[in-house]
Amino acid sequence: MKRLPRLLLAGLLALAPLAVAARSNDGSLTVSFDGVSKREGVVLVALFDSKAAYDANTGPVRTLDLPASGGNFAVTLAGLPPGVYAVKSFHDRDMNGKMNFNALGMPLEPYGFSNNARAPFGPPPWRRAAFEVKSGGNSQTIRLR
Repeated sequence: MKRLPRLLLAGLLALAPLAVAARSNDGSLTVSFDGVSKREGVVLVALFDSKAAYDANTGPVRTLDLPASGGNFAVTLAGLPPGVYAVKSFHDRDMNGKMNFNALGMPLEPYGFSNNARAPFGPPPWRRAAFEVKSGGNSQTIRLR
């Protein structure tokens, strides 16, 4: 009976190097922001790893609220499994946690997407904003407009 737990432990220890190897394949993503013209509020960032989550604007794999420092700045997200991702962001100047719009539905706060994707009405589709994160360092620059 004592032999079974030792065999189980030996098996788990044998798999440990595989877990470390898998982690070393993780990617990092540095997102640079241009166009933060005012030193007020925060820049809200959401990173999505699927079209369904991106389209529904739910279930981002990472969210950040970064102090708006004015000018250009960057943030690095580490430990991302390689795959396809997309970023949505906006400068929440009044810190109410949501994008403000005028009476015609036009955004009143600067916003941006990965690949600097644009669309005439609403957020750009996943296919325009999506990019690949590979093992190692990756980057995106987002211009807030």
